[in-house]
Amino acid sequence: MEAESSKTLREERVLLLLNLLGKDATAEVLPHLDAQVAAMIRQRLPEFATRVTPVRKQKAVLDEFERYLQFTRDNAPPELKLHTEEDEGEDDDLPIEVELTGDPLIDIDRMNIHQLTAALEEEQPRTVALLLKCVSPRRIAEILELMPESKKQLIVREFSYDPKAPEPILRRIAGATITRAKQFPTEPRVKDDPVSRLVEVLRATEKAKRREILKAIEEQNPDQATLINQSLYQFEDLLTMDDQQIQKVLARVDSSTLSTALFNSDERIVDKILGNLSKRARASLQEELGFRKNVTGAQLRASRQLVTAAIAEAEQESE
Repeated sequence: MEAESSKTLREERVLLLLNLLGKDATAEVLPHLDAQVAAMIRQRLPEFATRVTPVRKQKAVLDEFERYLQFTRDNAPPELKLHTEEDEGEDDDLPIEVELTGDPLIDIDRMNIHQLTAALEEEQPRTVALLLKCVSPRRIAEILELMPESKKQLIVREFSYDPKAPEPILRRIAGATITRAKQFPTEPRVKDDPVSRLVEVLRATEKAKRREILKAIEEQNPDQATLINQSLYQFEDLLTMDDQQIQKVLARVDSSTLSTALFNSDERIVDKILGNLSKRARASLQEELGFRKNVTGAQLRASRQLVTAAIAEAEQESE
């Protein structure tokens, strides 16, 4: 009985994580799973798409995933290291155009970031994860920042598995990627994303009419409606929310998540949050903010995503 309960709990966590990652991520993951597990996910996942999951439960799943990811990184053996810690800051200010060396495992870390990211977007997540092991942490962060969110999550997942390949194969993959990357523009691309355009339209629409439009989209294209809902609310929305809405958000977010999300944020947001806390809670948050000296990009994005989910819940209650 205890073993069965543990299995059910694991399945719930997997289903919740895949639901958070989205349909595209799930489609990429399923072929790599055991057939029985994949069938279970396909059968049960639709119920999670319509389920309202508390923010704290989302946080628990994301925290567990982040801890696992950090563990795999901390315990990964060094492999194909191309940089030393002393070298790390030397090329921080590289210009967009740099001279390539002819060695693909070095050039993958030197060529234009926009060309490289465009080429990597066409690769399978596991291939991208393999190539990311050949570049500096700074470049990994730059590439992931430019990747579509759904693709980024899949790449991080593969990276956490510590993929390996013989060096000759890595060189061949890197060389082909560099050759293809040279065909792309060196400047940032203008993304033609229908979901982003619809999100911009909805954000400019009165809240009373927003639900009507979303309902129509849900009837025509449920998958697109889900993606829109995930992008409709932003961390910066805190600036335009009234005190009552802010307090609803604060009731859904713990202090640790909040202090991480507020790291290096707009001072107006910090002031607005502090103004909606009790004297004791305000002093506690200010103390936590004072201790926050180093927050990774992944931690900042994860915490702000949880705050954004709380904003969505609070806003949808009032719409």
